[in-house]
Amino acid sequence: MAEINNLQFEIQYASIVLIWYDWILTLPMEVKYIWGSKIRVSTIIYILCHYALLGNILYLFAISHMLKPSCDTWYKIVGALSVLGRAAIMFSFTARAYAVWGRRRVIFAYLASIWIICIGLDIAHVPGLRCVGSSSIPIANDLLSILMVVFEFSSAILISIRCIQTIKDRSSCSKSIKGFWDLTFQQGILYFSFMSVFTTTSVILDFRAPAGFYQRLLNALTLPLSGVLTSRFILHLRKCEHNLSALERVAVETVNTTAINGDLLTSIIEPQFGWDPVEVDALVRPDLEVADIENTAGV
Repeated sequence: MAEINNLQFEIQYASIVLIWYDWILTLPMEVKYIWGSKIRVSTIIYILCHYALLGNILYLFAISHMLKPSCDTWYKIVGALSVLGRAAIMFSFTARAYAVWGRRRVIFAYLASIWIICIGLDIAHVPGLRCVGSSSIPIANDLLSILMVVFEFSSAILISIRCIQTIKDRSSCSKSIKGFWDLTFQQGILYFSFMSVFTTTSVILDFRAPAGFYQRLLNALTLPLSGVLTSRFILHLRKCEHNLSALERVAVETVNTTAINGDLLTSIIEPQFGWDPVEVDALVRPDLEVADIENTAGV
């Protein structure tokens, strides 16, 4: 029992160190690109991803018996905070996939359906949370674990496929229009590589490990890692948007204006979570080709 308690505290300490280390590293970018710009939907998503992780600190206090009335009560509060963080993370991935696939509603409908079911299960399993022993509502927890794996694999694969297609199409183009897609591809692969291991292992532990602490062994790291990577993507996307060239900015604004005039859903998601590369390329490439011809003629 003492070894289990020590391991539990060590994992919590590791998650808190990760959170604070990331906060320190990203603070300058956060001040410049989040608090230095107007409030948007992505700002709220960033806050929920970045600051719902305070629940890990509350949980550490709870298992240390530093909070009253009971550890179980505070664990339920932590669970409620995690619902907000998970909802924001899943919304970010749904919005990102919808944006990069040219606002295809079938993509949004598929991911949004899983997202809604997961949030419903997440809310349903909160009342059954307790510090010692497994959840008193195991079916909700098991289904949530499985669907989270399905969602994360689906969204990461969809985004990666689109980015690979775009990078291949742009292999002969100027590097000036590759920044966003290099960023999106790298972040998508990074998230997929890290989180697929954690979420899959968490599901295995849920079904194979003894009831209690070992079933929740990776919970203290899974959501913080997911939140850190998602909030970092939003920060880098803001930076990429800020550093667009004049030509790219005009193209993106043209695409976004056309999209926003189309429907409310698109006006919420674009350009905050990316834009369709095919549409932007169609506007940017002719101007780049003309510029290349002029430069060649000048030489």
